[in-house]
Amino acid sequence: MKKLVSILAVSMLCGVILPMSAYAIEFGASENMVVDTITADDFYVAGGRVEINADVNGDLFVAGGEVTVAGNVAGDLVVAGGKVDIKGNVADDLRMLGGQGAIYGNVGDDVIVGGGQLDIAKTAVVGGSLIAGSGYLTIDGTVKEDVRGGIGMLILNGKVDGSLIVTIEEKLNISETALVGGDVKYSALIDMNVPTKSVKGLVHFNKFETEETLKEVTNAYLSYRLVSYLSALVFVLLAILFMPNWIIKSAENTKKDILKTFGVGVVTMIACFIGAIILMVTIIGIPLGLMVFAFLFIAAYLAKIFVAVWAAGYVVNYKKPSAKYFKAKLFTGTALALLAYYLIGLIPFVGWLVDIILFLIGIGSMAIMEKEGWDLLKSKKMV
Repeated sequence: MKKLVSILAVSMLCGVILPMSAYAIEFGASENMVVDTITADDFYVAGGRVEINADVNGDLFVAGGEVTVAGNVAGDLVVAGGKVDIKGNVADDLRMLGGQGAIYGNVGDDVIVGGGQLDIAKTAVVGGSLIAGSGYLTIDGTVKEDVRGGIGMLILNGKVDGSLIVTIEEKLNISETALVGGDVKYSALIDMNVPTKSVKGLVHFNKFETEETLKEVTNAYLSYRLVSYLSALVFVLLAILFMPNWIIKSAENTKKDILKTFGVGVVTMIACFIGAIILMVTIIGIPLGLMVFAFLFIAAYLAKIFVAVWAAGYVVNYKKPSAKYFKAKLFTGTALALLAYYLIGLIPFVGWLVDIILFLIGIGSMAIMEKEGWDLLKSKKMV
């Protein structure tokens, strides 16, 4: 894994080694990353499983399949992962993207979060506002300012010193023991039961009345997904016709160790993103930075194809590529798997999370194949 990250880092950062010397930045990446030593400066880390047990005396950027931050962070914390636990304190802002997240420590300023589920524990105090886009949000701790966002189900048992301004998809549950210091303003399809004793300000309910607009937006989105699916089928057909062995190999690698593939995808994305940002802050590195962002845009589209080929491998026997009508069967299986991918993406709240996970698996599959191609060129002394 480190070898892959090294290749990516060298390719992206070779033009900015001297400019980077002016910045105090540390990097770390591996499949299982455990940090037990205090970091004096900003720290960028990625891995399949990441544990930060020591303090970071700067900003912390971390991504992984499973992330635990037990140390204290003196600056901002930016974290992405399938499962994220924040047990230490964050002096400044916290920005989190995760399937399932929990905050147990204190955050000095704002929390901006997107995820399937987020829990603010009783021990947690958010010094600023909480801005959330989440399927399920539970607040048992304290938020010193406002709570805003779009949420599937919100359960409030703790304290919000500011106002609660949210859009609710399913349910708003404010317990009798909760306390909102400001107003409660919520938009939903139906009126919820909000205990007035728990709200010091006003309670305002806004019923959705834009059903026609919502229908138009939905139709436009479905049309976009259909066109995207049909376009992806063209790429699938070309891949099967001209490089079937390559995509089959990628599917076999993913099937062999899906967790490793996911971890590689996470590491690849964070390495590319960080590398592109660093390149963009230097004049000579801007063209390379734009190239990396272009790569990410293309990879985001192609990743779903690699995922579909992997999924099709469970019904198509890749060990018999010479079988009659094999390419036709491969195309049919991949097309159906790709259709399932797009349909899953339409599921509210859960769909986009599954989309992200599958996207990272696809990126990991692509990265592993690139690494194998690189190793092959090296073995033939072509690089």
